[in-house]
Amino acid sequence: MNMKREKKVDVDLAPDSKENYLKKELYDLVKKDSAIFEFLQEAAIDGLWFWDLNIPENEWMNSKFWTTLGYDPSVMPHKASSWQDIIFKEDLQQVYANFSRHAEDPSHPFDQIVRYRHKQGHTVWIQCRGIILRDDQGKPRKMLGAHTDITKIKKAEEDLKQQIDNYMHIIEGTGLGTWQWNVKTGETILNQKWAEIIGYTLAELEPIALDTWVKHSTVEDQEKSNKLLKDHFVNNTPFYECEFKMKHKNGEWIWVLDRGKVVSWDAEGNPEWMVGSHQEITKKKKDLERNKLFIKQTPSAIAMFDNKMSYLAASQKWFEVCGIKNTKVIGKSQYEILPQISKSWRSKYQKCLKGEVFKNYEEQIQKENGDIQWLTWELQPWYSNENKIGGIVIHVSDITKIKKEEELKSLLRVTEDQNERLKNFAHIVSHNLKSHSGNFEMLLDLYIQENPEIENHEIIQLFKTASKNLSETISHLNEVVLINTSLDKNLVSVGLKKVIDEVTMSVSAITIESEVEVNNFVQDDIEVLAIPAYLDSIVLNFITNGIKYRSKERKSHITLTATKNSEYIVLEIEDNGLGIDLTKYRSKLFGMYKTFHSNIENSRGIGLFITKNQVEAIGGKIEVQSKVNQGTTFKIFMKYEKN
Repeated sequence: MNMKREKKVDVDLAPDSKENYLKKELYDLVKKDSAIFEFLQEAAIDGLWFWDLNIPENEWMNSKFWTTLGYDPSVMPHKASSWQDIIFKEDLQQVYANFSRHAEDPSHPFDQIVRYRHKQGHTVWIQCRGIILRDDQGKPRKMLGAHTDITKIKKAEEDLKQQIDNYMHIIEGTGLGTWQWNVKTGETILNQKWAEIIGYTLAELEPIALDTWVKHSTVEDQEKSNKLLKDHFVNNTPFYECEFKMKHKNGEWIWVLDRGKVVSWDAEGNPEWMVGSHQEITKKKKDLERNKLFIKQTPSAIAMFDNKMSYLAASQKWFEVCGIKNTKVIGKSQYEILPQISKSWRSKYQKCLKGEVFKNYEEQIQKENGDIQWLTWELQPWYSNENKIGGIVIHVSDITKIKKEEELKSLLRVTEDQNERLKNFAHIVSHNLKSHSGNFEMLLDLYIQENPEIENHEIIQLFKTASKNLSETISHLNEVVLINTSLDKNLVSVGLKKVIDEVTMSVSAITIESEVEVNNFVQDDIEVLAIPAYLDSIVLNFITNGIKYRSKERKSHITLTATKNSEYIVLEIEDNGLGIDLTKYRSKLFGMYKTFHSNIENSRGIGLFITKNQVEAIGGKIEVQSKVNQGTTFKIFMKYEKN
């Protein structure tokens, strides 16, 4: 024995010994010191039991056995029946079945997971393991068992399973095909929906491999996909995303959005497993292509860019407005095509790619040749899948011609003002000169009557001739004044609705920016007698006044209607703007250089003065109704052809 013990000690010192000396020492301690055994059963396991198979009702359970299940150990009997009432019945059958097999064959493990009902009502998952102790003839005598509480593990498994089920329901609901790919070995796993997207069943595609995708895609798309995969593998991109074509079973090509992410890496940092999804986007791609074709063919200046500001489409007008000579821009960056773009514009591009919208209805730009160009423009993001911004669309309009027309109209208004002044001057001159001329002629006649002998005198004849010529000149001047003040004799019939529509269109940029709604309810068949230029100016002045004096406390509108009576077409222009205090300003309303709202910029007080003169020049009149902070209605009375 001593020799054997000494040999055993020598063996225990070796690292590869079959039985470590510490293990033997622990066994000895357990035999000698019951406290060691108590510690092990309390700390290492969640329940310990010892069963007398000769007297099956007798079974000892330690305190931890009962506290794990929520019971007071001091009142629980050491009987087999005490736990058989709280274990799930179907699990109890499994326990008896395993017990029978283990009793017949010691190599068959008594090891199963069972469920107990906790005293508080919830389920406790227990891993129950045991070993039968046999007598010298191998007959079962006693049985030792241990419990391990694995409730947290089982709960985590159930939560994970629930999450997986939820994800599968989501995937099924979205119609996504899923794939798993082992980058190192090439092993590929596809779901049924992946196959259905290209018209097959999964069985028809067997054997599944990476080549399954390769056979149904193009070489160009494979190269594009490989490049994007490499970027993801070296962490240049957080995930892999690629759009490519795949050959459907019916022979057609469909578009697929492929997304994926590496989910495991090896010890050297190389990608192992990658998971992803396939989504058919054929309709969206066709819609995008239609939009690109529309932009290319539209007469407006429009360009479409991706999220890297590379051209997707551009109209011919775009190249003209932006001064781009080389029209082969598709796939090229806007920064490459127009390197002179300012930092301000570059900043707008980036903000627009994050969802902001930019508009400018009137921007002045100086071209390289020194000419002034007026532009109205708008930057809008466009969206691809799942509300993701795919890029931006830029719309530009050259309004230089319109601005020049507005300048001409402004000059025309000034000219009309000056003409009115000249007309007044002509009235004064013609009236006063006629009076003085008459006085001179009368005095000359009186002088000849008193001195008849000089009537034929040469100087007197010259005086008479001068007096006659002066009278004729003044008479001619009166005729000119009468023509200029009788413009209504030269009026033409004009469609009122069309004029209002054209004026409204010309100020559409202003109405949009000011958020003022212009409603033209004038009927198509209403015509008035007017000078077209005057009528344009009248309508324009009232609409722009309605915009200028709008209220910012409510949604603004300008509404135009027209009625006919026996004498006039009455055009009513009603707004819900700031209004005018007529009690205070009625007498000054149409005066020159009169303003009634001190906080309005660029208000010179001549608009209503000019408009009133224009209305009266075409034989009409103006009436007004207004309430402060409620709005104003102007009534313009104009003649019409009654036959």
